[in-house]
Amino acid sequence: MTKALSIKDIARLAGVSTATVSKVLNQKDQDIGEETKQKIIKIVQETNYVPYQKVIQRMAAKTGAIGLVLPGVTDSFSQAFIRGVEECAYREKRSVILGMTDGDPAKEKKHLDTLLQRNAEGVLMIPSAGFISQDLNPLQQEGVPCLLVGQGEDNEAATRILLDHRQAAYLATECLLRMKHEKIGYIGGPLTHQDEAGRFEGYKKALYDHGIAFNRIFVYEAGEQEGKQAGYEGGRLLLSQGVTAIITASDILASGVYLALNEAGVHIPKDVSVIGCGDSSLCSLLTPSLTSVGFPAYEIGFQACSSLIAQIQGETVDRKLVYEPYLTERQSTSPPQLKDSAAREKMVIVGSLNMDIIMRVSHIPRVGETILTSDIKNAAGGKGANQAVGAGKLGGRVYMIGRVGNDLYGRELYNSLIKNGVDANGIVFDDLLPTGNAYIYVSENGDNNIVVNPGANSRLSVEQVQSFEMIFDQVSYCLIQMEIPMDTIEYVAAICREKKVKLILNPAPARELNYQYFQDGFLIVPNETEIERMIPGEASIEEKAERLLAKGFQNVIVTLGEKGCLLVNDRGKEYFPAAKFKAVDTTGAGDSFISGLAVALADGKELADAIRFASLAAGITVSREGAQPSLPDYETIRMYM
Repeated sequence: MTKALSIKDIARLAGVSTATVSKVLNQKDQDIGEETKQKIIKIVQETNYVPYQKVIQRMAAKTGAIGLVLPGVTDSFSQAFIRGVEECAYREKRSVILGMTDGDPAKEKKHLDTLLQRNAEGVLMIPSAGFISQDLNPLQQEGVPCLLVGQGEDNEAATRILLDHRQAAYLATECLLRMKHEKIGYIGGPLTHQDEAGRFEGYKKALYDHGIAFNRIFVYEAGEQEGKQAGYEGGRLLLSQGVTAIITASDILASGVYLALNEAGVHIPKDVSVIGCGDSSLCSLLTPSLTSVGFPAYEIGFQACSSLIAQIQGETVDRKLVYEPYLTERQSTSPPQLKDSAAREKMVIVGSLNMDIIMRVSHIPRVGETILTSDIKNAAGGKGANQAVGAGKLGGRVYMIGRVGNDLYGRELYNSLIKNGVDANGIVFDDLLPTGNAYIYVSENGDNNIVVNPGANSRLSVEQVQSFEMIFDQVSYCLIQMEIPMDTIEYVAAICREKKVKLILNPAPARELNYQYFQDGFLIVPNETEIERMIPGEASIEEKAERLLAKGFQNVIVTLGEKGCLLVNDRGKEYFPAAKFKAVDTTGAGDSFISGLAVALADGKELADAIRFASLAAGITVSREGAQPSLPDYETIRMYM
């Protein structure tokens, strides 16, 4: 007995297309020549084409059903698309069998197999990113027409409806360019996905066509992470880069951007314009309503179903259709406020990143004393990272240069920077040393002692700073602490003097300084303990601050804990009271003060006003537990102003 062949084999032997063979087998051969028809029938009989018997069985038991396989039904596009499919099917007196895959290729294949078993006469599918075209083979070998909507792996036998995602991003970018935006950020998913890659190319093409250079730091790739949180994190990061507009690959991502901008006290669209993708019902729920690009989902669904039914009936249809996007302008876009957006200056923080090991104790242990801890937890820390995150939470435009181990703690610290809007491109993962640790003892009244194991921080070298020296050409302020090698600190001070960057030095922990490197430094901020070590002797705090000023600094601020702080410069001295908050944990107070001070100065505030702002930030911080978790955002500070 001759081995049974597939419909493709029959088509090859007959010298015709699989569609022609399918028409003959399904008795839809009115437009097929008699000679061709007889040739196909003869080959079918001679080769014992077993699937032909299955076709006869299927013809005898027609279900009138078509299969609809798609990732989900919660988004607005899918809902409108399904309505279009169902309306078309209803008019043609057909039913729809729905299968949801959640974007899982394994579920996708299972649904396709089920539709074959249930004698679906055709399959309409929005494939997942991991779709394999071979999964359609069993259906196509049975002569079941298949139609795919969207990008994905090609399948020669399947009809395709494509959405021009490249043009969608082009439209959004062009809209903003017409409004004179130039610093346009983009938030999307993995560029390995065809839809995402298309949108990304459209964004770049629009910039190129309008003479704007593409800048990779204005792009946030969310990876496999989806939804509002990715938009929130991307929004914070792009805000730190000084963008005046943000485009997102979905309306859900845009909602996360709204949250990030609102927390930072940034107004939409006055300060930053936002455009989403999807034109979903969410657009009208956001305030202000969201400008968005979209596709005519209902029309696409109706057309897809109509085309599939035509194929089931043996009619010839276009093998590929492309739908163009549209743009709906609402209230989230406007021309950039160039003066306002330029007011906030950038800063770079060169310093340590540690994983804090926090232990709650009844009191700080004395020499030789052993005590028990009532609680222990880990938290992201390090004075450099704390100040970077503090500035990022307040909406500052922040770069960070630092070093962590190539380990779990290092990745957690890196992610903490990104989540809080800090540009972390200056962070290096060290393969030789682990991430630094700080062991923090916190007493019941909020006092603390800290022991630091520097780890990878000890390898934050001059060479690493040199490799990121271009950052200093873009910033107005530089914050540095003393938890990294002294030669690196001195090199950073020299760069700041050369490039006229205002240096803010936090001498913690206090170490011996070669003051010639810090001549004309903008500001030094020690606490009481640190200034005692830097200027030993019986003199008062005021006298020691004046001596420190004489070392070459323009301003000295001595933080005095619950007593506030002292400012000394060539105009005299002034005390500022501390904000009134109950102390729970003073660990991050100094870092919160300095980051708040830097952000306020970058916003154009006078030094006295910046100190008041910083004192409020520090007060809020001591009322909470932990270093980075206790650092306030702009909205929280505004509640107390």
